[in-house]
Amino acid sequence: MKQTAPAAGVARPSPSEQAVLDAITPARMWRDLEFLCGIDRTSGTEGERRAMEYIASSLRAEGVPVEVHAFDAYLSYPIAGAIAVVSGNGLPAEMPAKTRAFSANTPSEGVTAEVVYVQGGHDLFRDTETHRRLESAPVAGKIVLSEAGSRRNMQAAQEQGAVAYVHMWPSDEDAIHEGIVSPVWGAPTPEMAGAFPRIPILCVTKASGETLQAALGRGRVTLKLHSRTETAWRRVTLPVATIPGQTPEFVLFSGHVDSWYLGATDNATGNVVTMEVARLLWGQRDRLRRGVRCAFWPGHSTGRYAGSTWYADQEWQALHDHCVLHMNCDSPGVAGATDYSLITATADAAAFGTDLIKSLTGQSADWERPVRAGDQSFWGAGVPSLFMGLSVRPKGQRWAVGGSGFGWWWHTESDTIDKVDAEVLHLDTRIYLLAAYRFATAPVVPLRVGDAVVELRQIVAELAREVANHFDLTPVTDALARLEVIAGPFDAMVARFAADGDGGAGGLTTADLSRAQRAAVRALVQVGYTGGHPFDHDPATPQRPLPSLQDARDLAALAPESHRARLLHTRLTRRRNGVVAGLTAAVVAMEAALGRPRK
Repeated sequence: MKQTAPAAGVARPSPSEQAVLDAITPARMWRDLEFLCGIDRTSGTEGERRAMEYIASSLRAEGVPVEVHAFDAYLSYPIAGAIAVVSGNGLPAEMPAKTRAFSANTPSEGVTAEVVYVQGGHDLFRDTETHRRLESAPVAGKIVLSEAGSRRNMQAAQEQGAVAYVHMWPSDEDAIHEGIVSPVWGAPTPEMAGAFPRIPILCVTKASGETLQAALGRGRVTLKLHSRTETAWRRVTLPVATIPGQTPEFVLFSGHVDSWYLGATDNATGNVVTMEVARLLWGQRDRLRRGVRCAFWPGHSTGRYAGSTWYADQEWQALHDHCVLHMNCDSPGVAGATDYSLITATADAAAFGTDLIKSLTGQSADWERPVRAGDQSFWGAGVPSLFMGLSVRPKGQRWAVGGSGFGWWWHTESDTIDKVDAEVLHLDTRIYLLAAYRFATAPVVPLRVGDAVVELRQIVAELAREVANHFDLTPVTDALARLEVIAGPFDAMVARFAADGDGGAGGLTTADLSRAQRAAVRALVQVGYTGGHPFDHDPATPQRPLPSLQDARDLAALAPESHRARLLHTRLTRRRNGVVAGLTAAVVAMEAALGRPRK
């Protein structure tokens, strides 16, 4: 694959960094890939256990220390789904369908009802509007047909009395993708145990959905649905390779091992990249200021990120105190994935990520916020993140899928090793490896607090326009103004330390600056990405930025003196206090580092 030269001003790999990149061994990675792609790695099965054993033993054979954790995960397996046409204006007798992990089971006779279509958004992870249409649609006693595939929409349909939900895929590939419909992030608590779907949820292709829509245009359509899933606690294992550094700080580098079927590009390729990063950084351990933990998650596909959630729960304090970045490695190395024009990152890491892409690919990249998906289980502990997927197929060659570089084979039996490109995999490995190496070796990690502040100010300004006079956001905007004043000088100090090692800052040490940066970033991640308790996990539903205050938008539709408005206003006031407290904590941390007492 042709690579253009980096633009002037973009940091090229140093000689020592280039030596690390040159040590990548594509042949070794391909051998690992062939082994993993020969195993069905469904979580909680013998195949997944064999894959985890292979990963751990391969790394240990090269001296890398690996700890293998074992725990029980709450997993769900789709067994069978079927749709029969009872009456349907020329429809075929049956329509191909698949049920979903955590879908409710139907009785033996199935569920029979009329169909109602509700137009929905196409984005699985960003659709925050369709549930509002479902809340006012006549769906009681009906089977809902919609393009909207997020769990929040299915919950809304269920709450309005729908008896089943059929998700028609929004892009037109001739494949039905496996999926999961639990809104519960990881293992359930007593409070969340009732949140699993109580209605059957099946998926059909776009063509089948459009056929149903056309029949609805001619009159009533009645379907009979069958769904069978098996849901239980299963024992799983989770290997973590730990490369030590000179300080307690560490980078968390991770990817899921369990997959649907053979899962070559989602996510065996991510596993071999993670293995190679662990091997090569182990060889550089004497140079690392920070350690690197390489984690291999189970329970991603059938347990709604069960592995990363368990790790977040078990290691919360270490993550909170010492983890400087989470790098997620999912679906690299996809055939035809030559586009690096958009990366996923929290705002503080975005400039680093886009500069890195420019340096190694020559392409100019933009960035987007991480969605509530993809093993992003560490925001409660205040951990920023960089990457989720990476390279993708060019526009015009993409489908509405959540991985595999937008390849149509995502979450199907066709995700096999022929969908992997060795050159793309090599380039993606270089990007991931150099990012991890730079974060592990920099005097102070290359995060920019000011960029996160700018993003939050834009989010709050937009929210303030939408809520108008219904809720006062002045305390938040005032706190952000104070934060913006200090963030610029603080980031400048970090840049000076990066340039000459001590920044000419007298008694201020890299340890002092790193602690202050970590405290500020932690507070901003918690404010910007979590809506609930930092020790818990928000639901796996589409989420707007600054989630704890987004309900303020609902006040506009309520009478100010109504009981519901008063309840909501009370909750928002308490959440606003939490946001202001988080922003103030960031100010205090940076002022202390710069020797400026807070007024």
